[in-house]
Amino acid sequence: MEAGEGDRLRELRLAALADAPQAFEATLENDAARPARDWEQLAGGPGAVFVAGDWAGMAAVGPDGEDATLWGMWVAPGARGRGAGRRLVEAAAEWARPRGLGRLRLSVSDGAPAARALYARLGFRPTGDTRRLPSDPSCTETAMTLELGFEPRRLETRRLLLRPFEAEDLEALHAILSREDVVRYLYPPPATEQDVRDRLAGRIPRTRFARTGDGIGFAAVRRDSGELIGDCSLSLKSAEHLQGEIGFVFHPGHHGHGYATEAAEALVRLGFGTFGLHRLIGSLEARNGASARVLERLGMRRESHLVENELVKGEWQSELVYALLASEWRG
Repeated sequence: MEAGEGDRLRELRLAALADAPQAFEATLENDAARPARDWEQLAGGPGAVFVAGDWAGMAAVGPDGEDATLWGMWVAPGARGRGAGRRLVEAAAEWARPRGLGRLRLSVSDGAPAARALYARLGFRPTGDTRRLPSDPSCTETAMTLELGFEPRRLETRRLLLRPFEAEDLEALHAILSREDVVRYLYPPPATEQDVRDRLAGRIPRTRFARTGDGIGFAAVRRDSGELIGDCSLSLKSAEHLQGEIGFVFHPGHHGHGYATEAAEALVRLGFGTFGLHRLIGSLEARNGASARVLERLGMRRESHLVENELVKGEWQSELVYALLASEWRG
């Protein structure tokens, strides 16, 4: 679903509650009273709502700590028995898996035996946690989980492999971040070996991309030589507003060959194509013309020039912000 479809989502949800009141924690009366803005927010993010066929069923999924929760699962009576339920659950799992969420959770009522059987066939297992259904205390709901089997993401371009960082990258990354000309317009000073060791210790386990502040770091490696030449990142600036930010630094010995643009294009594809972001930004110090040209080659437009807005390394620095919308990227 997309933003602007809140009214249709409300109709579908109310149909589900009317058809199977003993299958959900919510009640028809309470959900019917929810304001329109609630339905628009559900339709637009930060999780996802999947619709079966011609609005004949739905399933919603969203981050829940280190895991994801599936809720609102329902298929209209006339569409049952055709695999719609399985496809909805699989779509929810495929949304959660690349975001680094370890398990898909749900709760199923004993008033929905067919749903419980479907989840069991798809690999969900009871956790042993049960409770009375809030909407109908005569029913019990059981928690079930599915292990998602996340694999750290690797991106390949024509000349580069963008892969997760490893502890063995210490020397190569230090060779980049210890240079004054590399960090000239970044917040930190030239990095010591311990600085880089600490950086790797923080970045290697960061694989989740579902909550505000999450992010993924990539080592940019030349495919022809195996040499690590850059440090790239995709950060989730706002899960609610589906906004991300790309970042990149490359060893000066490899400047002028288009590697930064090639890597940044892969990050943009990941942000829009895989994670379904609405907007991506890139921010940089105003004198960093090389990075500005990379962002412009991506089709980003300069949206703001903040004059002397930060005191960095003892001097007032200015900031440029570039941005691109998903609709512009698809166009």
